[in-house]
Amino acid sequence: EVDLRLLRSRQMSRFIFRDINRLCSTEQLIKELSYFADACIQKTLDWHYNDLQEKHGQPIGEESGDVQELVVLGMGKLGAYELNLSSDIDLMFAYPEAGITSGKKSIDNQQFFLKLGQRIVKSLDKVTIDGFVFRVDMRLRPYGQGGALVLNFDAMELYYEDQGREWERYAMIKARCVAGS
Repeated sequence: EVDLRLLRSRQMSRFIFRDINRLCSTEQLIKELSYFADACIQKTLDWHYNDLQEKHGQPIGEESGDVQELVVLGMGKLGAYELNLSSDIDLMFAYPEAGITSGKKSIDNQQFFLKLGQRIVKSLDKVTIDGFVFRVDMRLRPYGQGGALVLNFDAMELYYEDQGREWERYAMIKARCVAGS
């Protein structure tokens, strides 16, 4: 976590220097910032996934028998490659299917991915003496702040078919996978 915070400080200084001195276009800058956020999210996801996997085993799909991975959707500015220097990142978490992990301390996939999502948010968003990586906003997920932090694909589809409001469906237009499968 500390390494990502220090890297962010260096990168933000570099982005600001390039912007002030007009060494790149605004379009190039916001795209690079978005790519940097993607890389930070993926690195954080990988680190915490491996840590949880050591404790609980791999999450296995109930029907497919396949190893499951978390999909992190970037929404809003991040999803559209329009992140600016002061933007927070809007994220949603989803995984393919229900099941259980393969380890001795087995838990269901929902619990595994909930723990993973909580760790990702904390690692990126927590303010320390070294600052933060990115402010994370999870309010665009189904049911907003009152909803589960992570849902499987079927639950996500059901939500958007049955209960998703028009503006929520429109928000999905800018959504893109920023980390995970």
